[in-house]
Amino acid sequence: MYKTSEIIRFITITFGYSWIVWASLYWWTDLPIMAIVIIGAFGPSLSGVLTMYRLRGVAGVRHILQKSIQVRMSWKTYAIPFGLIPFIFLVAYWWTDRSGALIAREPWWIAPYFLYMLFLGGTLQEEYGWRGYLLDALQSRLSPLLASLVLGGIWAIWHTPLFLMAGTGQANLPFWAYGLSVMAYSILISWVYNGSSRNLWSAFLMHTMFNVMFVMVGFEAEEGYPIGLIHLMITLWTAAILVLWKTYGKLNYEPLEEFIPSYPSVTHRIREGKE
Repeated sequence: MYKTSEIIRFITITFGYSWIVWASLYWWTDLPIMAIVIIGAFGPSLSGVLTMYRLRGVAGVRHILQKSIQVRMSWKTYAIPFGLIPFIFLVAYWWTDRSGALIAREPWWIAPYFLYMLFLGGTLQEEYGWRGYLLDALQSRLSPLLASLVLGGIWAIWHTPLFLMAGTGQANLPFWAYGLSVMAYSILISWVYNGSSRNLWSAFLMHTMFNVMFVMVGFEAEEGYPIGLIHLMITLWTAAILVLWKTYGKLNYEPLEEFIPSYPSVTHRIREGKE
């Protein structure tokens, strides 16, 4: 069982690093806004790696690193980030009745944006924490749905400073719609992550494709209210509800006999003469 104190410590380090770095670099340096965002975004993954090292040393770090490079997955798992997610975004785009999206004008930008989003656009900076540690910790204590919603809420709140910084992708978006979209997407990521036997690479792909499609489709309004984001939020929740119905709310979750921290370890207890 994951201790509550460890979860709180993870969240504290995550928010502390990211929020302090974002605020200090934004107010007291002349760095480009994207550089500031990238540097501060390492909070979740940094905290995830530190947490696993604290719990199990080098073996803990090796464990989550190995989970992120297991690229051998079923075609169905790959079909969700590369097929279903673009479809969801395109439905929202069609519903908004917009024109001129980058995906319609220059679709070849998907490949370079994918690489950028994977390494610098959020995935690598965040997923070693969000799904590498926190989702497993929450699902060991809560139902898969509640764990996904709690993680989604934390994930959305973590982005708050970006809504207050000019030039970020969140600056011109309503926080409530963005937050609800992130919570719905958290359910979808949990579904894919659990269904791939908690292969972190699947979460990497889901996170990356969300960011890629957000840029390629574009939901910031050139003038007026960004109604496209509202349509995306509704579409994501529709997909999330269908997934919950299909999986009976379990989101493919099955307890696995894998790297689960114990407090204290059996080895330690033997050394102390307690076993």
